[in-house]
Amino acid sequence: MRYWLWLAAKLLGIAVAVVGLWALVVRLLPPHPGGLLANWPRLGVDLGYTLAVFLLGLGAAGLLAICAWDQRYRCRTCGRRLRMPAASGVFSSVMLGGTPNTEYICTFGHGKLEVPDVHTSYRPAKWTRYDGIWDDWRRAEEKRPR
Repeated sequence: MRYWLWLAAKLLGIAVAVVGLWALVVRLLPPHPGGLLANWPRLGVDLGYTLAVFLLGLGAAGLLAICAWDQRYRCRTCGRRLRMPAASGVFSSVMLGGTPNTEYICTFGHGKLEVPDVHTSYRPAKWTRYDGIWDDWRRAEEKRPR
């Protein structure tokens, strides 16, 4: 649940930033021209306005891409950043099914993310959820004779 709340918070922050920048751009640009161009749309006619719309759209797309990239490397349970990348697999056996990947784990034991290193075909990142792995280890430690 925290994972989705964190994504919603980031998207809301991006929306507020873009709307705020748009309000600033509208305030700083000169008003719409009158006369023969009064009824025309401003986007294709006014160079400054068109450039501002383009740059703001490009900036918004960049912020959304950064948001998606950041969200990919977060725990699906708690929303924290995944840590401890570990390489697995062998590059020489790519065609045999042993494709190399990088595994990231949640330090609170919620799961791991396997991200493929070689893109021979479409293989998305795979999230594996763990059910209380730290609890199991803690119980095993308590049962160990001293």
